[in-house]
Amino acid sequence: MSTRRNLTRLLIFVACALLALGLLPEGLRRWNVLLPSLSPLLGLGGAMASGVFSILTLAALPLLFLPLFKGRFFCWRLCPMGFVAETVSRLNKRSAGVVRKVPNIGKALASIIVVSAIAGYPLLIWTDPLCIFNGFFAAWRQPLTWASGTTAVGFIFVLLTSLVAPNVWCHRLCPLGGFEELLTLLANRLRPAKTPAQPSVGLASNVKVARRVFLGFAVGGAAGLAYGKGKGTAAKTAVFIRPPGAADRAFNALCARCGNCMKACPYNLIVPDLGSSGVDGLFTPVLKFRSQNPSQEQFCFQSCAACSQVCPTGALRALKAEVKMQTAIGVARIDKKKCIAWEKGEYCVVCQEFCPYQAIIEEDHKKVKCPIVDTDKCRGCGACESQCPAQPIAILVEGYRSQPHIASPAPNQAKT
Repeated sequence: MSTRRNLTRLLIFVACALLALGLLPEGLRRWNVLLPSLSPLLGLGGAMASGVFSILTLAALPLLFLPLFKGRFFCWRLCPMGFVAETVSRLNKRSAGVVRKVPNIGKALASIIVVSAIAGYPLLIWTDPLCIFNGFFAAWRQPLTWASGTTAVGFIFVLLTSLVAPNVWCHRLCPLGGFEELLTLLANRLRPAKTPAQPSVGLASNVKVARRVFLGFAVGGAAGLAYGKGKGTAAKTAVFIRPPGAADRAFNALCARCGNCMKACPYNLIVPDLGSSGVDGLFTPVLKFRSQNPSQEQFCFQSCAACSQVCPTGALRALKAEVKMQTAIGVARIDKKKCIAWEKGEYCVVCQEFCPYQAIIEEDHKKVKCPIVDTDKCRGCGACESQCPAQPIAILVEGYRSQPHIASPAPNQAKT
């Protein structure tokens, strides 16, 4: 039975890895959003916080009801992250008893995530095991860099923790496991008693659990409300550029750091942020155009909304192509002191030639046609920045902290 169980778990692990790696046929690749969406902490928690509910949200319902009847069946039989943690734990049998000395933090983490999600700012959502698993495999993309590999940090942490203290992740730290335990306890309370009451030791244990859960509720609610109050307003522009469809508020909290949007981008524009959006925004997705990545000559193509289709939490709302074309992620700014036309008096409107939104117009300056940006039409796609011949680049895109919908209609076709 154990061999068959392990073989089943291995097959599930391989299937989930292939899904996270995006190795499915092209028409099915967008389904890699399914894996992290299975977790109620991500799927339902993100939906509650963002107010974005979809058919995909229903994927979290099985793991919401399964613990009521089967306890932590998912953890012990199906979870790919749990399979990895358990396998690594077997390598250090000498420290097998360490797990008994560690308090059950998973229940408190689950409480914090749930209550803060209800408050509108789901804190610590990125600690979910399915998110951690997905992030590791999403890191394996081209070009492979140390920055892109940051989405694998959580997976490595689980491995090291499981090696030093066997089974401590699944039994004590995992928030999804803690959430399932809470649901199991709730189900046991609702069922008619079939056995004699537990001894006082069991009662004491239940009191400790109740204290941790209550503390998690209190911390989650207070932190969620405080976070929301502190992050409710922000500057219009920022040095970082979010992917299309980014939530106007609570993006750093909503983002699970699962790496799906980064892997989905066909132009490799989306990378983990390493500090430009604040400490709470570490490893969240940002776009880097040519000025920040000299080898990058691509831009955010007007009809591409692939990244917005694979977010499991609502941090990126799903956009249709026509809506994407009307959504600004930033605005281009021209540094006249660097611009060939403005500074040197030489004719150059390369940025205008490549702008797909006709957002670059000409202005006469000392008998030379010079480019200026029509901010009402600019979407911040980076096409101008990607082709600017000036050294250093004279036209750069600044990001929006909230992404407004532009009223001016976008042209049907890009200029060539």
